[in-house]
Amino acid sequence: MSQADDTSHVHPPRRSREPFEAVAMPVERASTIVFRDLETFEQRAERVYDGFSYGLYGTPTSRQLEDHIAQLEGGVRALVVPSGMAALTLATMATCRSGDRVLMPETLYGPARDMILRFLGPLGIEATSYGPRLDAEIAALLDARTRLIWVESPGSATFEVQDVPAIVAAAHRVGALVAADNTWASHLLFKPLTHGVDISMQALSKHAGGHGDLLLGSLAVRDAALFRRLKDTARFLGYGVSPEDCVLCERGLMTMPVRMRHAAATAQTVMSWLAGRDEVSRILHPSLPDHPGHPIWKRDFAGSAAVFSLVLRPDLAPLQSEALRSMRLFRLGASWGGVHSLIAVSDPRKGRTSLDWLPSGPVWRLSIGLEALEDLLADLETAFASFAEAMPKPGHASGRAAE
Repeated sequence: MSQADDTSHVHPPRRSREPFEAVAMPVERASTIVFRDLETFEQRAERVYDGFSYGLYGTPTSRQLEDHIAQLEGGVRALVVPSGMAALTLATMATCRSGDRVLMPETLYGPARDMILRFLGPLGIEATSYGPRLDAEIAALLDARTRLIWVESPGSATFEVQDVPAIVAAAHRVGALVAADNTWASHLLFKPLTHGVDISMQALSKHAGGHGDLLLGSLAVRDAALFRRLKDTARFLGYGVSPEDCVLCERGLMTMPVRMRHAAATAQTVMSWLAGRDEVSRILHPSLPDHPGHPIWKRDFAGSAAVFSLVLRPDLAPLQSEALRSMRLFRLGASWGGVHSLIAVSDPRKGRTSLDWLPSGPVWRLSIGLEALEDLLADLETAFASFAEAMPKPGHASGRAAE
């Protein structure tokens, strides 16, 4: 049938896809989704959870990634959202209402703690911080209004390991849910759902994406009704994900086990090297026998990630800037889990009441990437050499010759 040019520009000829089949996930981009008849159009709202009704609520590409994540997490369903922060916000808003309480460890991702206190607080959701080493003793903090307990194990910056099964048991006795930020370990090293957690959250921007160019987050659950609560809140908030980002994440998942194993092995050697340096007063990583929660880590985790912190001697604090500037491979960046090695400088003592075990001094969080081990050690050696060069020389007072 002949068409006018204007129509032909909008409606190209249709070509069969048979027998084309690629191993890569196809990119299905859509905002508008069309229906074959009036009946299916009028029933499109029923497809929000499992089918397709509008591009914002899911495409074949995003659904395939969600199914893959649910499989990896050991859950029945998963939801992909624009970022890890979006996932944290969504999980809290879907499970709490005005008058409810949410508990969060002092180690929880800093922006998430701000969100719960400064955004959800004025909406009537009460937030309570707790020490990450409470474990079963968290029961003393729970009451009938407690709806959600967040865990992050290991915790941000200081990496204390929590007894998640003990916290889950205490929470479920009062009818509360438990949500885990499992970004450090990922599903490869720890599966929260198999330990009784209700919502397993990951920032897919980290290990799954793996290349520092992706923003996505996920929530996986064991309960279909809870998935629908999460999905409803996501669509009310207008959360949607790019199919191109989903494809990047799916590609990252394919190489994720190899990348994580390689980086973790390199990190162990880097930590051993750092342990012999006079500039370092302590290394913070769950695999170390003296680390808080190490026995729990041995019991519950399948391995360790390549992200850890070190505490420098206090007298080196004024010299950090020059040391960091001298490095060629380690770059300053607030992320982890990618192919590039990163350093993030922070003071985890702010807002903490349970850090009497941590020595004083600057804290550097390192994420070990895929660079050669010898090059990473040389880069750290350069940084530490700059410390030595900047230290006052014996026999000299600060700023002038000794008298």
